[in-house]
Amino acid sequence: MSKLDFFYSNGYVILENIFSDFECNEIVDIAHSIKNNNDYVPIMNIHKSSEKILKFMSNEDILEFIKKVFKSGAQGLQTEYFFMPPGTKGFSPHQDNTYVKADRNSFISAWIALTDVSQENGGLMIWPETHKEEGLELRQNESSPSKNQDPNARKTSLIIPEKYKAISPKISKGSALIIHSWLAHASNDNKSKKNRNALLCTYIKKGANYRSGNYARRESFNLI
Repeated sequence: MSKLDFFYSNGYVILENIFSDFECNEIVDIAHSIKNNNDYVPIMNIHKSSEKILKFMSNEDILEFIKKVFKSGAQGLQTEYFFMPPGTKGFSPHQDNTYVKADRNSFISAWIALTDVSQENGGLMIWPETHKEEGLELRQNESSPSKNQDPNARKTSLIIPEKYKAISPKISKGSALIIHSWLAHASNDNKSKKNRNALLCTYIKKGANYRSGNYARRESFNLI
């Protein structure tokens, strides 16, 4: 089965080892130079602070795959850098397009591991094939933000039908998990002794509609 067919069937695919150790370490260093003092809250739209991150986001392997999914050209939409230091709680289950409200088959995410990622250090949980369930119900969750996590990370939780089973794939440093806009996913708590560095990059089909959002402030832009 091709990677594209696997993506269509399961709602995700991993593009292995598309970035070098040097490239990953460079992005981590840039993020640490941008962050505020000892604050490890994720950095929203970090691409606006560094052309190197914009170039990283414009990786040919990622864009080639996304263009095949879109059957059209792609633009950048949003980035978010996650430090996720030890003890950080994971992101609650959600579907990205609940918030982005993009046109059908026009929005996709690439979650890039900047260190080796596993269930132990806060790796992602995904529910394969849930991309076929558009707009699953949400329930209210925690009302206050969790330390060192996106302030909206745990406000709600997705109600996922029992027939879908979660997996927590290991993702090697420099690999990208490509996520369908309706795939249910979350992240584990970081129970390790090191940061789980990752960069989320989202993409929109050229000309597609989407919601900008009050916190994310999404704005489509050309890639390089």
